[in-house]
Amino acid sequence: MELLAPLSVQVLLAFALLFLMGYARIKSIVTKQVHPKDISNRQPNWPERVTRIGNAYHNQLEIPLLFYVLIIVLIITKLNDTAFLYLAWTYVALRLIHAAIHISTKRSTMRFYVFTISCVVLFVMWLRFFMKYFL
Repeated sequence: MELLAPLSVQVLLAFALLFLMGYARIKSIVTKQVHPKDISNRQPNWPERVTRIGNAYHNQLEIPLLFYVLIIVLIITKLNDTAFLYLAWTYVALRLIHAAIHISTKRSTMRFYVFTISCVVLFVMWLRFFMKYFL
């Protein structure tokens, strides 16, 4: 059950970015930075910052899905241990850093490195699960 803590933080990150994206989009319409007809059907006419926040949010619905599934599977199979807990917190910390970089800067190289490291951590978690489950 300890794994529910990093899972919860990851879920809260996704919701925080969702609400931030909604706020930024509404603000850009209210301040007339963009007209509603110019952003229908997911057209890329949002201001740059709003687009970055939206991209950060959508990114939380991609590879982190494998994290959500793994945590649930670990809890169900009771194969979770301290190593998984540390790896989960490492993954979530990297996702928080990735999101912060995503919405605050255009430093795509730094964001790429953090993303890659987080994917490696998640891959290690899955490999470890497979080894514990199948061996």
